[in-house]
Amino acid sequence: MLGYYKMSMIGTAHQAKEGGVCQDASDVIVLKNGWIAAAIADGLGSAKQSENGAAAAVKAVLSFVDGNYPKLWHEESLISLLRVAFHKAWNTTAALSEENGDEICDYDTTLTAVLYNGTNAVYGHVGDGGIIALSSYGEYSVLTKAQKGEAFNETSPLRAGPDSWTFGAANEDVCALVMMTDGIFDIACPWLLAKSAQPVYVNYIRPFMDINILKVSSPEDFEHAQAEIMEFFGSPDSRQITDDKTIVGIINTEVTPEVRPESYYEEPDWEALAREHRERLYDRGETMQESSGLSGSSPQQTDAVAECGKKDPEPLNDSGQSNESEKPKTSGAREPLETGKKLLKKLFHKSRKEAEESDRM
Repeated sequence: MLGYYKMSMIGTAHQAKEGGVCQDASDVIVLKNGWIAAAIADGLGSAKQSENGAAAAVKAVLSFVDGNYPKLWHEESLISLLRVAFHKAWNTTAALSEENGDEICDYDTTLTAVLYNGTNAVYGHVGDGGIIALSSYGEYSVLTKAQKGEAFNETSPLRAGPDSWTFGAANEDVCALVMMTDGIFDIACPWLLAKSAQPVYVNYIRPFMDINILKVSSPEDFEHAQAEIMEFFGSPDSRQITDDKTIVGIINTEVTPEVRPESYYEEPDWEALAREHRERLYDRGETMQESSGLSGSSPQQTDAVAECGKKDPEPLNDSGQSNESEKPKTSGAREPLETGKKLLKKLFHKSRKEAEESDRM
């Protein structure tokens, strides 16, 4: 069977604020043909209505997919489906802002969506956070690329438009997927591992998706697993995650992934990684983004943050045509994050502080 669990939980940083709300949203639907569609969104902390933008984007994407998916699995067709679904989500947030007399940037949110049939997966993504896949061979890979801005508290929102949206498909057979917003994703894929051969912190994410460890085989098992996962992320073991926490796991219980050699599960040498990171910063003069593997030609890393009040690019109309000849690329500011895990806490915060100081030099 294809089973899933899902969780979106308010972070302590928002709990501490008067009237604080969870700005994440997530949902999963099982299509009539048995495929699973899922979406997660993380409303930007600087956006006044970001929780509503996130919820609207998730609902719009899944609603469109549910009403328009093809009978047969065809990768290119499904990627096209997700492209149009992202436009629908963009149109929905734009209409919501107009209806309420708000700026469209007040509804800024990231968005990640996936379609899965038990073997194949296609996805759409904009912003930080992302998707980790587990193959039947027991190998972990990151399907998406986190879009960070010039600072670690910036990312690209859905409003950045098609030039910032990315779509693709898993290269190998997939037996499990985990989707996460950045509060959890930044632990599962810590930037100290970004330039290593394995950017995934396997020992951290494995219990959330490998049925050799996570014993699930029925709907009741998934309900129990969801309750345990919610308890874990609400416990002191996850107190370093102050941001909102969203995780969605989708698992094919009929495929047990291979167990890799013990060396595959060895704990990373955090001390050595931290030294290499400092060397790149101080000896080679790399920037924070270059050192953490987040640099590149992606527009969200070089363009300025769009200001509310300035004219925003318009979404495509229903015929797929833009209402503007030029669509400026934008990024949205996020609230500062404070993430980590017991094993990473000391090194993570020490290295991050040094990196930020280096960037200011």
